[in-house]
Amino acid sequence: MARGAAASRAAADLPAEAADAPRRLAFVYHPFSFGAMDIAAAAAGVCELVWVIDSSMADVELMSKLLRRLGQVVDVAGASPQEAAARIAPHAPHGILGLADSLLEWTAEVAERLGLRFHTPEVAARLTDKYRQPRALAAAGVPAPEAWLVPADDDRAAWEELADAVPFPALLKPRRGEGSRDVVAVDSIGELRTRIAELDAARARDWVIQRFLPDRTGDVGEFADYVSVESIVSAGTLSHLAITGRTPVAPPFRESGFFIPAALEDDERAAVLALASRAVEALGLVTGTLHTEIKLTAEGPCVIEVNGRLGGGTSAMLASVTDVELLPIALRLALGESITFEELLRPRGVAFVLYVHAPAALRRIVAVEGLEQLRADPCVDRVILNRGPGQSVDWRDGSWGHVFAVHGTTRDHEQLAALARRIRSQTRVLGE
Repeated sequence: MARGAAASRAAADLPAEAADAPRRLAFVYHPFSFGAMDIAAAAAGVCELVWVIDSSMADVELMSKLLRRLGQVVDVAGASPQEAAARIAPHAPHGILGLADSLLEWTAEVAERLGLRFHTPEVAARLTDKYRQPRALAAAGVPAPEAWLVPADDDRAAWEELADAVPFPALLKPRRGEGSRDVVAVDSIGELRTRIAELDAARARDWVIQRFLPDRTGDVGEFADYVSVESIVSAGTLSHLAITGRTPVAPPFRESGFFIPAALEDDERAAVLALASRAVEALGLVTGTLHTEIKLTAEGPCVIEVNGRLGGGTSAMLASVTDVELLPIALRLALGESITFEELLRPRGVAFVLYVHAPAALRRIVAVEGLEQLRADPCVDRVILNRGPGQSVDWRDGSWGHVFAVHGTTRDHEQLAALARRIRSQTRVLGE
């Protein structure tokens, strides 16, 4: 049960002259994070929105007309954090919020200049850097996979050291990235070099290689051996709201589905929550919403990564089976409200989002079959086609490159597993 909502105006620490005025939130917009209408709906009755946009980003300029109807707009294209803060300051926001990984560090720097609550720049860097974060966790004694930087191509000595240090198989990841984009397993230093050459040809970036965390057993069931903990931190007080389960990844490592609550035994649930708490403390998080991914291994739970924002789809899933919406809570926390929860929420059923991906070798969709039959399933609320006939697909796009998504609820995990089997048997993605 949430506490503190009644004291939210006092907890926000607003200036006296603003006590009765509408609160304003500077929302740092990203087109591939939360939808504008969802954000506006979450803000209704909570605050006025000041949309902070970068019109040089793909698709943002197209959205600017709608955003201007939903609030004030500040364009920070080409601006440094200091310049952006100067552009935002005249709107006198009471809080600032960014919910895309790629914008967390930038938002933290702007927030610091404006004197607003958010992750500090140091914390934001740890949250978004897949090399710095596991090292910070390990230094605090929190189980996390070892990580190594991939050296420059011509640094022979560094490559020799890397070959001696890394236990293969291992995972190659962008140092900064999200949505399982460009994540692939490598079995040797030679394959690592080959993969780097292939991936860098498409989009040059820095890379890390991480220790591979095997499943607890060799059997792959309907549910995967990793989960995420959905949490909030309010003025340093941590509350865990839910644990999200996963379905097995599509090759190579594309996320294929999420569901709340996870199918865990009591002792597993307790161990996962305890580890999530340790990880949050180790990274120095004191405010905001969190999404902590944890792998269940034969040696016990291990942190995959901590994300300093809402998990994709979790707000809508949680709202469909509880009376709590995470997106409005994220806005209220950014405004300084004091919000805590005494225990995990108790969902009335199982909410899910399942992604169906094209086989990794496909590059273009020819047909998607079985969707009408799937839409008629009583457990399914909606089926959303993301990549239709004639459109291109690429495994490197990760979870964002799925062909279609299935949203709905089931009464329990057994019914969800049965639905996942029906989706595999009744639908087909054809392509070339």
